[in-house]
Amino acid sequence: MKIFTIALAALAMFTTGASAQVPVVVGPRNVKINKILPAVVKTPEFNVNIANKRSESLSWFEFEVEFEVDGVEMVDELTLSYSVLFNNKLCVGEVTHVNIPKGKDHYSVMYLSPRTLDRLTGGKQMNSGMLENIKVEIKKSGQLLTEKSMNAKPLPNVQQMPGLLVPKSETPFQVLWWDRYEAVKSSSK
Repeated sequence: MKIFTIALAALAMFTTGASAQVPVVVGPRNVKINKILPAVVKTPEFNVNIANKRSESLSWFEFEVEFEVDGVEMVDELTLSYSVLFNNKLCVGEVTHVNIPKGKDHYSVMYLSPRTLDRLTGGKQMNSGMLENIKVEIKKSGQLLTEKSMNAKPLPNVQQMPGLLVPKSETPFQVLWWDRYEAVKSSSK
C-alpha cells in the first residue's frame, strides 16, 4: 500500500509538473478572419462649449475586420496587417491588439483620412471601382496565422505606400466605440 501511495504521489507530481511546463502555443488553427467590412463614414461631430468652430464633415474610408479566437483562453498579442489596393495604389498599415479572449465578435479597424483619399483619387470624387482589394493578415510574433482578401485576385506588385492607413487612435473616431474594438498595444516613442 505504501508503494502504491508513493507511486501515485510521484505520478501526480510528474503530471502536474509536465502540464505546467507546456506553453500555450497560438497557431493558425486558433485564429480566423470572418469578415472584412469596408465603409465610407463621415467625420463625427461633437458639441464643445468652449469654442464655436465649425468645419465640413468629410468622408473617411473605414476598414473593419471581424475575427475570432478559438482553442486558447487568451492571446496576449496579435498583429493585423492591412493592405488596401485603392485606385492602383497599395496602402499598408498594421495595428497590434492585446489581451484578446477566446470567442467570436472581435473587431479591428483602420482608416484612410479625407486628405489621403483626395491624394489617392487625384481630387476626383470617389467611386466604388477605386477600392480594388483589401487583404488582411493576422500574425503572432511575426508568424502568419491567417489571411483573408476581399476578393480572390492577388495584390499586384506595386509600390507600397506605408503610413497612409491610420489606426483608430489617430482619428476623430478614437473616443468612440471603446467596447467594440480590441485594445491596442501602446506605442513606446
